[in-house]
Amino acid sequence: MAEPKAIDEKYEAASQGSLGLIGDGPLELVITGIRQLTPEVRAYELRRPDFQDLPAVAPGSHIEVPVFLTDGRLGTRTYSISSNPSRRDVYEIAVRLDEEGSGGSRSIHESYGLGLRLRASEPMNKFPFHNDGRPVVLIAGGIGITPLKGIAQFLSANGRAFHLHFAARSQLHMAYRSKLSFALDGAVTFYAGDEGQRIDIDAVLSKAPDDAVFYVCGPKGLIDAVRQTAETLGLERERVSYEYFSTARPD
Repeated sequence: MAEPKAIDEKYEAASQGSLGLIGDGPLELVITGIRQLTPEVRAYELRRPDFQDLPAVAPGSHIEVPVFLTDGRLGTRTYSISSNPSRRDVYEIAVRLDEEGSGGSRSIHESYGLGLRLRASEPMNKFPFHNDGRPVVLIAGGIGITPLKGIAQFLSANGRAFHLHFAARSQLHMAYRSKLSFALDGAVTFYAGDEGQRIDIDAVLSKAPDDAVFYVCGPKGLIDAVRQTAETLGLERERVSYEYFSTARPD
């Protein structure tokens, strides 16, 4: 992995780990693992410094982490907890480098290193998941897989009926593809754009069980297509939940 590039003294200190602890949230975490999932997406494992259990999370939860912005200010960014919600030893977030964003994702890619300690928020959930036995259809586009991955793992572990549809520009750009393919055998369909594959939204929604509920996360175009199709098919609004993946702007 290339050495991070610092943009100011604080940023450089964070990237080298000499800053020790950044942020002012109530939950102290340490970065214990980093993996490159796709050319743009990097995963970060976060644990307690004493490796004790973390607060329990519900499927679809997210967390705010501290980041140094390009102007040197310390801000926060929100990321879905993509690890299995049944795990209490680790949270994982996946961060896509956004060249057109405000610098938060670049800051993380360039300054987050092994051993860096963070003061983050407690887990939150603005993408609540229903807790009954109805079948579930999950629709993910690109980095929008991160909240739906945990939901799919929860459903699989509890023997619930579901299917995950995951589209990205190519197989190479599908974060967690191999893990999902292995863990969700028969319950996941992949769509690689460079192979001419697209999710047939009308077919997915119209062929789902009559009582199915739908969760979609990804680019604005995908979410809008699902919402419009659901309205055309006469599906009740409460059966379709969605989350734009960017807090600043849909992408």
